[in-house]
Amino acid sequence: MVLMAQYFGLSNRAAQGYMLLFKEKLALTTAYSYKTIERAYNDMETRQILEEVFELTHVPVQDLEHEFGPDATGLSTSSKQNYENDRAKDQTGKGYEKIVVMVGLKYKLISSFKFARKSVDHESPYFEVLLGETARRYGRVDLVAGDSAYLSRVNCDLVASMGGVARFYPKKGSTLCQKGSKMWRKMFEDLTVDPQKWLEEYHRRSNVEGCFSTLKRDSPLPLRKKLGERKQQEAFTRACNLNIKRLCYLNYLENINARESWHK
Repeated sequence: MVLMAQYFGLSNRAAQGYMLLFKEKLALTTAYSYKTIERAYNDMETRQILEEVFELTHVPVQDLEHEFGPDATGLSTSSKQNYENDRAKDQTGKGYEKIVVMVGLKYKLISSFKFARKSVDHESPYFEVLLGETARRYGRVDLVAGDSAYLSRVNCDLVASMGGVARFYPKKGSTLCQKGSKMWRKMFEDLTVDPQKWLEEYHRRSNVEGCFSTLKRDSPLPLRKKLGERKQQEAFTRACNLNIKRLCYLNYLENINARESWHK
């Protein structure tokens, strides 16, 4: 029900009506009230089911996707706000819930999803968790491309520990001094030797922006929930729906059959 409600962008009361409409498709034997649907957004069992759905969305491409990019964006809580405009004015502190994700750069599935805490201002602290979950789901990481928010020797070492190559955009004043991080020095040496190839690999992260654009076009309405746990579940459900839709597209565009992968 939660997946359907977010797919159609429904309020709880409207979702109750759609439940009756799609009762047979959803294999429901009992009709639920809108309050039951509302409580599902902070129900632990519902969360576990959604996490299992999220895990399953990666199975069809886990042997095909090996390049990833981290980034963050804000989901509005009011229809009066626009994240791009407010970010330019440095006014994203209120009225937005920040999510930090890792995205596959070839097939554009969200490989890891985190709801940012209000106490953490920047994105880099989430990188280790995002990378760890991505490596667990895909097994192999060849390249990680991110903007300067993720530039650090620690993050470079994390990518190297997974067997991958880091491409984090340098900041003004960055030097070749590795301070114990071989991947840091290698990353900058590669940029110096062949900048065009380095930038081509780095700019694959543009697919992350495309993923965010799709997420917000598919779910243009602001987050409706007021309680923190329910708001997180609402955002995570939208990420699950995005991955499911991408798999439907890939079935036709890349001949990737999700059902066959799941049955294996």
